[in-house]
Amino acid sequence: MANKEPHKKSLFFIGIGGSGMSGLAELAVSRGFTVCGSDHADSATVRRLNSSGIKVFSSHAAENIHSDYSVVYSSAIKHDNAEMAAANLHDCEILHRSDLLARFMKEKTSVTVAGTHGKTTTSAMIVHMLEQLGCDPEAVIGGVMSGSGKSFRSGSGSIFVAEADESDGSFIKYSPFISVLTNIDADHMEFFKTTDNCITAFSDYLRRTHPDGTAVVGWDNPLARTAAVCIPDRRLTYGLLLGSEVRGVNLASSGGLTSFTAVVERDQIPCRIRMPGRHNVQNALCALAVARALELDVKNAAEALAEFRGAERRLSLVFHTNNLWIYDDYAHNPGKISACLSAVKEMWPDKKLIAVFQAHRYSRLQTMLQQMLSAFSSADLVVALPVYAAGEAPVAGFTPPELSSGIARYSNTSALPANDFATAVDLVCTEMSPQVIIVTIGAGDVWKVAHLLREKFDGQALSP
Repeated sequence: MANKEPHKKSLFFIGIGGSGMSGLAELAVSRGFTVCGSDHADSATVRRLNSSGIKVFSSHAAENIHSDYSVVYSSAIKHDNAEMAAANLHDCEILHRSDLLARFMKEKTSVTVAGTHGKTTTSAMIVHMLEQLGCDPEAVIGGVMSGSGKSFRSGSGSIFVAEADESDGSFIKYSPFISVLTNIDADHMEFFKTTDNCITAFSDYLRRTHPDGTAVVGWDNPLARTAAVCIPDRRLTYGLLLGSEVRGVNLASSGGLTSFTAVVERDQIPCRIRMPGRHNVQNALCALAVARALELDVKNAAEALAEFRGAERRLSLVFHTNNLWIYDDYAHNPGKISACLSAVKEMWPDKKLIAVFQAHRYSRLQTMLQQMLSAFSSADLVVALPVYAAGEAPVAGFTPPELSSGIARYSNTSALPANDFATAVDLVCTEMSPQVIIVTIGAGDVWKVAHLLREKFDGQALSP
């Protein structure tokens, strides 16, 4: 498919409230398109779109589609969807979201961020860094950037930053100037089927790097190193391991801050970020590697990252008192969950850590159950909620009692089942201790538990 602007200046997004769709829709508005769409969910994202002047229909209906639209969809939309059928009937131009994103990036110096973990935080870091360096980038990421409250950025500069979603293989449609690969883990196996297929897809993504560009690769991850064998000459590596070309050393964490030294060629650059965890140091090193690949001042880039405030639902602080901290995190696969909880425990080793977990999709549990159950070893207690199905049909064997039993066994920690949010709140309150960190974890709506806990404890302090 040719990479050119859509035929029509009116775009209709089916499922416009999705994490990969909303920012793209808002960016289209900033580029002069008339945009509307549909979504079943009454979410904060949909309300934001409505308030910004984008009309969002609350149901997928054939009468929403007109022949003057170019219709944009994601892989979450089935081909028997009523609006897809109407788009075909009206002979509308039909674009997968990745096709539209590729078209928007075409005339820019594109930086795409791929990988199983860390895409959103790393993308947001890069956007923030480029903004602070005066590059005025354009961007679409898969989460809301703290500060702007948006998942996109309009800009007049030459650089375009985007997440490259591997879940449906669509990331191989891009030909970025800078291709980032953070890491590879066994996820989305319902699509890839095997780890070898997954590595091959990421290799294909790296091969599509512009001939004059650079592949920026996370060197700490063995599967990423395997995938990067395909591009030995236009590669820049980062990480904590010896051999990383942009390497982090002397890590130290205190009070929610992490400091380290970035070794870039002969320069030793002091760095500080406002987030805990080795994984966030790796994300920051990735941003610095991108700065180097773009021939920007890496020392100034490090100073910019010191003011980065994160992306929403990425270990976001919801509430705290002197002895209670409530965080929320989007983590939904084993690597992300383990990295999130270990970062918290590393920062506050003497405090009780309670995780409230909502598994995301039955298919993910089916393909990586033992890895998922083993990801909670840093927690002192896990409260397991019902699975967030994300439209999938229920599968036997994944009830809260079964999940909590498996977590207790494979993570060697305490775990309790909760059939609803209210029960989860009650269990957390029963298990409180004088110094406690609570983290709600999952890609669904488990964040509501964090906000229910905030309402419960707002204005209160725990007994010393």
